[in-house]
Amino acid sequence: MECYAKGMTLNEIIQDIHGLDAQLTQLERRYGLLSADFYHLYKVGELEQSRDFIQWVGYYEAKLAREASYREMMYEYLRKLRQRAGLGALHLNPDKPTAPAT
Repeated sequence: MECYAKGMTLNEIIQDIHGLDAQLTQLERRYGLLSADFYHLYKVGELEQSRDFIQWVGYYEAKLAREASYREMMYEYLRKLRQRAGLGALHLNPDKPTAPAT
């Protein structure tokens, strides 16, 4: 799978996920439905094609793609941290930008 967030850092991906979450939360509150349930209903054709719903699908699919990119990048980042740490504890540095995706 090609990385959806190619060229973004982990921090940028995390910020993007939070922004998408904010958009999704607004829609979930407006319609009284969690995004995963909405997405299922939409994909099986049980909901109309309104502007809100088309946006909702876009936000949700973007979030899923960003989360997949995050996991892929995080696993690689953790692998490198474990190599450096050996048998010791992993050291995470706050507020340090991480390398972009390759």
